[in-house]
This record gives sequence, structure tokens and C-alpha cells, in this order.
Amino acid sequence: MQETNYKYGAEMNANDDVFCCELRTFLSHYLPQCRLPAADFEARSNAGMKYAKSLFKENQKLTSEADVSRRLSQVVDAILGSFENGGKCLWYSLDQNPTGVSTMLGGNFIISSCLKNHEGEHLGTTNIIVPMEVQLSRNYGGIRQNRLQLASAVVQIMNDDVRRMFIFGITVEEHRMSLWYFSRDHSVKTQSFDFVKSPDTLVSVLISLVFADDRDLGFDPNIALKSSTKRQFIYTVNDQTGPRRFLTTHSISENQAFRHMTRVFRVVELDEQTDLPQQDAKAMVLKDAWLEKGAKTEMEIQRELFADIKKFAENPDWRKHDCVSAFDQEEDVPTMDAFEKLLGGESYKDLFLVIQASSTGESIQQLARSAWRAKSQIFFPNLDSVYADDPFSSTQRQMGPGPSPLGNTKNDPAAQGIKPECRQYNFKQRSFTIFDDECTSLYCLPTIGDVFTVLSDCMTALRFMFCAGWVHRDISCSNVMAIQDLETKRWKLKLADLEYAKKFELTTDTPNCKIGTPFFMSCEILGGSYLGIEVAKPIRVSGRSRRDLIFDPDEDSEHACPIVHNFLHDLEACFWTALWIITCRMNHEPSKTYALPIFQNTSNLELPFSRLIAFKRPIGAKLRDYLSEPLKGLAAYLNLIRHFLYAATQDLGKAKAWSMEAGCRIYSEAHANMASTFRDIVNDLADDKAPWGTVRLQKSTSSSPRPMDPSIDEKSGESIQPQDREQLEDLQDTTKKKLCSGRYAFPSPATTLLRPKALPESDRFGVLRSEGL
Repeated sequence: MQETNYKYGAEMNANDDVFCCELRTFLSHYLPQCRLPAADFEARSNAGMKYAKSLFKENQKLTSEADVSRRLSQVVDAILGSFENGGKCLWYSLDQNPTGVSTMLGGNFIISSCLKNHEGEHLGTTNIIVPMEVQLSRNYGGIRQNRLQLASAVVQIMNDDVRRMFIFGITVEEHRMSLWYFSRDHSVKTQSFDFVKSPDTLVSVLISLVFADDRDLGFDPNIALKSSTKRQFIYTVNDQTGPRRFLTTHSISENQAFRHMTRVFRVVELDEQTDLPQQDAKAMVLKDAWLEKGAKTEMEIQRELFADIKKFAENPDWRKHDCVSAFDQEEDVPTMDAFEKLLGGESYKDLFLVIQASSTGESIQQLARSAWRAKSQIFFPNLDSVYADDPFSSTQRQMGPGPSPLGNTKNDPAAQGIKPECRQYNFKQRSFTIFDDECTSLYCLPTIGDVFTVLSDCMTALRFMFCAGWVHRDISCSNVMAIQDLETKRWKLKLADLEYAKKFELTTDTPNCKIGTPFFMSCEILGGSYLGIEVAKPIRVSGRSRRDLIFDPDEDSEHACPIVHNFLHDLEACFWTALWIITCRMNHEPSKTYALPIFQNTSNLELPFSRLIAFKRPIGAKLRDYLSEPLKGLAAYLNLIRHFLYAATQDLGKAKAWSMEAGCRIYSEAHANMASTFRDIVNDLADDKAPWGTVRLQKSTSSSPRPMDPSIDEKSGESIQPQDREQLEDLQDTTKKKLCSGRYAFPSPATTLLRPKALPESDRFGVLRSEGL
């Protein structure tokens, strides 16, 4: 049996948001409430209790995991009797290595037993209702393995089956049982209970699960399964005209990140009366995402943006507006004439992926108020650090051995006078969005010429947003999209994913400021501070040693400016996107070698030193050396763009002019310089002066952008040439030597997963046991 390679990453991703609660809290807050009539409930409870007491006895020797599952299945059968409960049963396998089936790559997973639908003999992610893992021994290794297998199955089920909003799980170690709740927002585990000594609790839990309806078990009522073999679903979108039904035909994009799952499907609209597509139905795009409850939908954001652009266009003196004040050179005349043409008749909307319909769906259960964060890591006690990588992100945590500060948490920590460690959650709500056009992401376009043509259009779209006072906040190679004109064959921009876009406002209240795609975030956002601000000089005090240099408190606080995403950051994201494409999307290993230290996914979204240097210092000569021969001419353009952006960043920092009022002229100059440079690039294409225009991009092999492993040729599977490896080592040595200040970390290019340190089993188990977990 080959265990899925997603398992460890899945648990790392879930670890940060796993909470604990008392059993009684879980039963009242999370578990479905039984709707059986009182007399019926009593009869079935008595039947279940009879079997539970006869099948599970204290000091009883159970022979195997399958034996435990078989006995639990008999209890379920006794509870059900002849009742029609929608086809649920407790499935278990006599095989020592039972497996589930997933459509995810490498996605078979171990599962001991489960509550499932009767739908045929096939066991798959669409008919597993409640996964269950059983271990005969209750030691550290058994508990850890049980939890890993359960969470691995849960992640794959929820990623595979789009209907799932949340899912319950059960783990059994020896005679103790724990209940689990996994959602897109958080996960909760109960303190374990002895189901042999408490058969009434066992039976009550089983009754709640087998008689629950689909919605109470986590299935979204707005999504129906059409075909499990073809993985097709029917979405119901409730817009202003009423309910509309859409059949998925294939997946365009799926962010397999469990907590932040976003799916994009090609769909066709179905007839109201049948399951057949409408006559002459046009293929459309459906985006399935999770938003914070009460947050604006992408459609609402887009409408507000368009209204503000229209307001700007209706100003008869818009050419005198400060936002376009820097477009005052003769070379800017064609740019401004084209801009004016797009303002008329609201043609600027063609630059965006316009939303046709949108609706909000079901909400996630809020975190129970009495839940607390575990003092030991539920899945990986004593875990060091990891580096995040697709498809699961991770966070850096450290923990040493020893008992929990909570002591014996079989009692509620609050009852002991200990405040549970818990953060407030803005619980999530599902959102469906329908787009008219199916587009191609920037990094999937055919040629480099197509890429820079679309990026030039993107400068125009961002200028419209700037004039309206909006920032996009997530410019990336996936969100800059394009559609090909059937007549001219020219690729036209469709700027997408406005869910993070907002009206620019310089405030000190900026939670979660690191928004966006890490590869393309600006240096200031990644670094968490503005560039260009003069550092306060240390003040020497008479009679004090050199170690006692101090700063003027007032001056120091003045420089501690909270970072806010501004218009320059959107432009910088375009620069990083262009640099990533001409290096990492080429079948040319030296280019990828150059890019590797610059584009890194790190667990804490830190700013790599190499990235900062690539922004602050000229890159033209070195980049030219590493680019393939046809692309060498682009190095000068990329360096010019970098120069304009860094100079503007410095000007804003020195003047502390990040607000719209104070920095409008600087922002305008940056836009004018970017527009001019991209216009020159496109003109080179039109005049056939660009040998790079027809260079084709490397075929994408991943759902998310990342530099390829420099030690392996993706196409041939062979090792790279020695001279390329020497270039990589030189780059790494150079950047590591420059880590003088220690401010910017240089994470390893390799994705590393550190296993738990070896501890005596008694110590490791003691951490878990002390919490009643």
C-alpha cells in the first residue's frame, strides 16, 4: 500500500488551526442534533446500548482493528433496525491495508473504516461520510499514526468532493474515542472518552450521525453530484433572476490548500426542467471560493470599482487630474489618447474579467467559545521548522518536550482559572461567481511577445484603478489573464480576481497586510516595512559604553510606519511577474538558476535577501548573462522598470508620502514611466525588432507558479550541466556572504520537511496524555 505523499503537508497546514474542546461542548455545538421523535430515539438508543454492552466489555481483548470496526458496525445495525436512513452504513475492511480512492495525484489513502453511503461497492471520496481510524494500542506512535491517517483522508475527501463544507471524523485508540470536526475555517478535537465505560455516549454519537441529513454532515445543498467517475457536479447559483444551474465540464484551476480552497471550473448552464445543457449553451467559468462572513463578494467589489472609474471619466477636466499629471511628455500623447478612448462608452470594462452572476451560499460553523488551542501540537509534537511549498502551506513552530501548562485538561481549562489560548475567527461563507469568458493565465500564453503585450494592457488597467483610487493587491501570473481575439489573433487582457481589491486608504489599522501571491509581492510587503526611510542615528550619551547606544524614542517611533499596500506595489508585482516568466517559464536552466534565490515560498512570508538586492541594485548585466540568447535584449528593459520602481519607492519613503494626497505625483510618474517602457517593448514587437517576441513559453506542469528544481531537467529528467551548478553555487555563496545585518533570511531552495526529534516514548506520550488528548 502506497500512502499518499500529501499526508504530512496536510497535517502541517491544519496544525495551526486545530483546537480542543470538552466532549459536551462538541455534542451541543458541532454534532448534528437528532430529530427523531422521543419514543423512536429511546427505542433505538436501547437497542444500541444492548449491543454496545454485550460487544464491548472492560478488560476485553480485541484481536484486530477490523474486529473493533466490526463490533461498532453491529451497534450501528442494531440502532438502524429496518429504518430507512438514506442508505448509510458503517463500512469496515478485513484487509490490513484498506484504501480509499482519490482523483488527486498519488491520492490513495489508508482508512480503517467509515460511515458511508450504500452506493455500490466502490469506496471513494464522494461516498465516505465520516472517516474513522482505529488503533489497538494507545501509545505515542499509535496515536500519532491514527491522527495522521485520519487528517490525510479528510484533506483528500474535502479537496476531491466540492460539496463538502466540513466533515466529521472519529479516532479510536484502544478503548478511548475522540471526535473531530474539520472545516475550511478551523478544526476541533474532543477530549477522548472511554466508550466501553460510557456506552450511552457512544450510542448517542452514532445516532446523531446515522440519522443526520446531508447538510448537517457537511454537504452543501447548492451542489449536487452528477457523476463520481467523471467528477462532475451541478452548482445552483441564486442570482437576481432566480436559481440557475450549472454543470461542471472540467476543472480549470484548483488551489489544493484545504483552508483556502478556491476552485475554477468550465461550466455550461442547464435547462430549468432537465439535467441537459441549454440549447446552444455557451461555455462559461464558475469560481467557487470561501469568503469571510459579511465580506463583499467579488461582484460587489467590481461594481464599486467600475462606479468609481465612471465617476472619474465623467469629470470633464480629467486630463488635469493629479493622477495623470505626469503624462505630460510628447511621447505620452498616444497613451493618453488611447486612455481617453477607453473611458468613453465604459470600454475600460473590457480590460477586466466581467462578472455575469454571483451568489453567496452556506456558512461555516463558528468556533465554540469554550474551545482552546492545544498546548502540544496535535499531529507533530516537537516539530521544528518547514518551508512552505505547493500544495500545502506551513508555518514555523517550535516546541520542546514536557507536560502541558494546562496540566490535566480532562477538566475545562476555564474552570481551572486558566484562560484558553484562542483567537477570534471571522467564520467563512461560500461564494459562487460566474464569468462569461474562459481566459488563459499569463504564464500559459504561447509566446513571450504575447506576455508583454498583455502586461502592457495591464498597465492601462492599473492606471484606471489608480485614477479611481483603488489597489488590486494580488497581481500575479494567474490573475493577469487574457483572451484571444478570433479575428486579429491578438491576446487581450482580462484582469481577474478582485476579491482582495479595495479603495486605497492609508490607515494604521492594517491586519493581514501580507495579501497576495508570495512570488510576486513587493519587497515592502514581504519585508513588512517601507524602503527609503532614513534610519534614526544612534545617540551617544556621555558616560555610557558603546553597547549602550540608544535611540531617540520619539524619532524611533516616527519611523515605525505600518505598511499599507499602495499603488506602487501593484506595479512592482507586474515587474516580478515579468521577471519570473522570462526566467522560470523558459526551458533554459541558467535562467532558472538565476531566479531560484529570488522567488521563494517561505513559511513566514519573509523577504529573501537576494530578492531585495535584485530590486535595489542594477540587474541588467547579470540577468543578460543568464537569459537565453533570444531574450537577452529584455534584460535592459527589466532593469529600467526596476530602476523606475525603486526610485519611486525611495522618493515615497524619504518624503513619507504614501497617502494619495501626498504621493499622487510620485505614483503618477511611476505609472507614466511604466507605461512608456512597456509601450517601447510592444513597439519593438510591432516593428519586428524583438527576437524574443516569438520565443515560446515552457509548457506548464503545475497548478501554481514556482521555480523548477535546478538540479533536474524537467523535460529530460537529466542532471543539469556542471557549469550551471557552479553558477547556482556562486549565487548562493554570494548572497549568504551578504547577510551581514541578519534582517533578511535566506531560506534554502530545497523544500524541507523536518521530522519530529526523537524523544523517549514516555515523554512524548506524556505531552498528549497531560492534555487528555
